[in-house]
Amino acid sequence: MTGKESVRRIDVSRKLLPIKVSEDLGSVFAKARKQRSPILSIVTGTKPDFYKQAPLVVEAAKEKLPVFVINTGQHFDDVLGFGIEEFNLGKYVGCNLQIRGDLMEKASEMIIKFGYFGRYCQKHFGAEPLLPIVHGDTLVAGIAPLAWVFGMGQKVGQNEAGLRSMSPHTIRHLKAGADPTRSEIQKFVHSQFEGKWFLAREEPFPEQIDTWICSAGTQFFFAPTQLNKDHLVREGYPEDFVYVVGNSVVDAIHMKRKQKPQKSIFDIYPQLEHDEWIRMDIHRRENLTPRRFKSIIGALSELIRNSDKKIVLVMLNATASALEQYGLQSGLKRLADQHPERFLITPLWKEYAHVIEFLDSGRCWAEMTDSGSMQEELLYFPKVMSLTVRLNTDRPETVFDAKSNVLVPPLSPAWMVSMIKEAHRKGSNLGMQLSHKKQLYGKPGEVSKKIIRLVKKEFENGDANFYPWLHQRLGLWKEKQGLEYM
Repeated sequence: MTGKESVRRIDVSRKLLPIKVSEDLGSVFAKARKQRSPILSIVTGTKPDFYKQAPLVVEAAKEKLPVFVINTGQHFDDVLGFGIEEFNLGKYVGCNLQIRGDLMEKASEMIIKFGYFGRYCQKHFGAEPLLPIVHGDTLVAGIAPLAWVFGMGQKVGQNEAGLRSMSPHTIRHLKAGADPTRSEIQKFVHSQFEGKWFLAREEPFPEQIDTWICSAGTQFFFAPTQLNKDHLVREGYPEDFVYVVGNSVVDAIHMKRKQKPQKSIFDIYPQLEHDEWIRMDIHRRENLTPRRFKSIIGALSELIRNSDKKIVLVMLNATASALEQYGLQSGLKRLADQHPERFLITPLWKEYAHVIEFLDSGRCWAEMTDSGSMQEELLYFPKVMSLTVRLNTDRPETVFDAKSNVLVPPLSPAWMVSMIKEAHRKGSNLGMQLSHKKQLYGKPGEVSKKIIRLVKKEFENGDANFYPWLHQRLGLWKEKQGLEYM
């Protein structure tokens, strides 16, 4: 430093796309005024949001609640954004925020647009209270509540609240570089089912950060299980506002089982109709780090070259980028060309109905995944194992309670190959209780109904203030407004 003032200007501006507001949105507010009812706004952003939030929209409409969808628009292409069409959400979309960019850009743009949209509604449509319901641990769940609290002085509802990652204690003692014996594998799996677990909040990233931030801006918590409620209550959130309701994914599965896809997955990929396959999808940021990703691809290659396992790899954008970064894409393509009868690489499956069809078909014996949602969904497919490629999981109840899921940590190719072979060994199944999976997340067709009726009950109390001060929560007195001075 010279002591002289020196200024370098950094241009941080990026032209933002405008918010698209539906011409029909005013009618929702008019309906709310007529009914003297608050308005429910179901928030969607990513592919899982579409199918997990859609049942809430359907139930709200059945209960004649004023409802519309806030779509962030961040998944806007024909595949990632197809859920809007597949679940008939288009007619409910009140606005499209048209969010774009990388993680930081999407977060900063969302906090501006989400809060601004709330103020726009107040100014142009009236002061009817509006309760957004976000979902799970997505970026939307992390950022939208902040925008709503800071922009509107109100909190939100959260579907799938209280997701907290945990890991079995024994994972601390695994030897990453050594080839495991069968006894070591069996001992490790048994410890997952019967041993102690600890909170491991570092992963997945950024989802664990999103879910923690979301909790701070949430008024009504709709938790999948008692474990999720216990996490939230331990963290100090009011127990009276934490409801154990199950997971709306079971309603989405129920809906799709009644509807056939536009075209069968077996017409698109005829190979899948023969024998039994592992369906594999890997995309978590932590699994794209060098050692983990090379272990995963190394295990995949070993299974194809030196076993009879059949694998369909669903190629996600993050997976493709990592393959390119580490120079592994050509080798993987060559492997698919050499073994077309046992190794298939596909793009992301466009329809959620395709996933349901394949898992129901008897042609898939295992899902090898790092997805949180898939661990939930697989509880409802009795013949399919869940092999979770992670060091921890935010759905640990599927392991130590349901015993239908197991962690396959990407420590090395040898660890993964040994665990997968043991899982498929006749009479083993790693001790999973596949024949009578414990369906932890509620009865299909009932979860979203429960959430909407709880919301409706809160609305009927006549107090539509979604950010009560402590004096209100304690029942000392009531006031119409929450944060009057912002």
